[in-house]
Amino acid sequence: MNYLETLLMEQTPTEEEQKKLKFIASDVIKKINFICKKENIEATPVEVGSVSKNTNLKSSDIDIFITFAKSYSVEYVEKKGLEIGHNVVKNATEKYAEHPYVSGYVDGIKVDIVPAFRINKGEKIVSSVDRTPLHTLYVNSMIEEKMIRDIRLLKVFLKSINVYGSEVSKSGFSGYICELIIITFGTFKNFIEYASRLNGKMIIPKDCKKEFNEPVIIIDPIDPTRNAGAAVSEENLSKLKLAAKLYVANREDIIFHARPVVKTDRKTLMKVFVIKKPDIIDDIVYPQAVRLKNKIWNIFHRSGFMPVSCELYVGDEIEILIEYELEKLPNVQRHMGPPTESNESLKFIDVWKERSELMRGPYIVGDRIYVDMRTQYTDIDEIIRMELKKMDIGKNLNQFKDEIKILSGSQINSLNVMEKFYSKYLF
Repeated sequence: MNYLETLLMEQTPTEEEQKKLKFIASDVIKKINFICKKENIEATPVEVGSVSKNTNLKSSDIDIFITFAKSYSVEYVEKKGLEIGHNVVKNATEKYAEHPYVSGYVDGIKVDIVPAFRINKGEKIVSSVDRTPLHTLYVNSMIEEKMIRDIRLLKVFLKSINVYGSEVSKSGFSGYICELIIITFGTFKNFIEYASRLNGKMIIPKDCKKEFNEPVIIIDPIDPTRNAGAAVSEENLSKLKLAAKLYVANREDIIFHARPVVKTDRKTLMKVFVIKKPDIIDDIVYPQAVRLKNKIWNIFHRSGFMPVSCELYVGDEIEILIEYELEKLPNVQRHMGPPTESNESLKFIDVWKERSELMRGPYIVGDRIYVDMRTQYTDIDEIIRMELKKMDIGKNLNQFKDEIKILSGSQINSLNVMEKFYSKYLF
C-alpha cells in the first residue's frame, strides 16, 4: 500500500460517522420542513455538499439549503432564512458571503443553513448559491459507487499538495470540481496521468467551445456559460502538474514528506506588519490583506529599501512579512527630470534651483536632467505609517490602520508568518 492509500484510509469516514452525519442532516431537514409548513412558507430544505453525495472526508460539515420560491423578495429570503436557521441550530452565529447564512454546531458537527432561491436547470439565478442544489442532483445522478473512492482519493491528493479548497485564500480545486473530474475521467489514475502530461491550460471537456481567460476551465454542466474552475490559480495548477509527474514517476517522497523547517540567517532585514482581523469571513478579508501586502511592498520598493520577498498569514490577526536589504536610506537621492529636448526642461531647472532640499545640480546624464536631493525620510517605519495614512487599505481594514504594529528582530521569531515563510516548499 502506498502512502496516498494510507492517507485515504485515515481520512475516509467510518460507517458510524456517516450514520451520525446522515441522522443530523435528516433531523435538521425535518425541523425546517415543520417550520415552513406551520408558517405556510413556500420553501424546501435540501441537503447539499459532499456529505449529501457520500464523497466527504472526515470532519466534514453539513450544508442545508433552504430553497425559497422565486416569488419572494431577496430581503424576505435572507431574513426568514436566518430566522429559521436560528430556530433549528441553537447558539448559531450569522456569517456573510454573497448573502448572510447561519452557522453552528449540532452534536459536535458543524451545520451551515443557507437561504437560496429554488431554480430549475437553465433558469436565471438570483445569487450564485442558487445553483448548488442542482450541482448535488447532477453529481448524484452521474457518479457510480466505484467512483466515490476515487473522488475521495483525488481530494486527499489535492489536500496533500495544498491545492484543495475554493476559498479565496486557497484558490484551489473545490469538492465539486473533484467530482466533475472523476465523472469525466472515470478514475483517479486516468486523471493523474492526464495531469502529468498536461501542457498549458486544463480544459474539461477538451472540446470546449467557449473561451475563458482562467488557467483551469471546467464547464459547469448545470450552466454551460460558467467556468466551474475559475477560482483555481495558475500557481495551484502548476503544483498539480508537478505533483502528478512525481506521482506517476513513483516519487511520493517529494510530495508527501516535506523538508524540515530550518531558519537560517539570510543576511537580510525583516519586518512584520500586524493588523487586527475584522470579524468577517476570510473570503472577504483575504483579498484586502493581499492588497495591503502589495501596497506595503510597493512602498518599500518605491522608497528604495530594496525588498527581496514577502509572505502573508491570515489567522486571528493579519501578519505581513517583508524581507528587504537596506536598513536606512542615504541622505541623498538622485531625482530624474525630463529629457533636455522636452519643453518641461526649463521649468524643471527653475523649480529646482529654488528648492531647499537641492544638494547638487541640475546636471545632465545622457539625454536627461537630474538633481541630487536631500532625503526627507530615511526610516522605513516612518515612511510606511505616513504613506498608509493617505491610502485606502480596504473597506474592512481602514478602521484598524492606525493600530498597525511594526515588529522586527526578536519580536517576530515566534510569529505564524515566519513559520510559513521558512517552510515554503514545492507544495
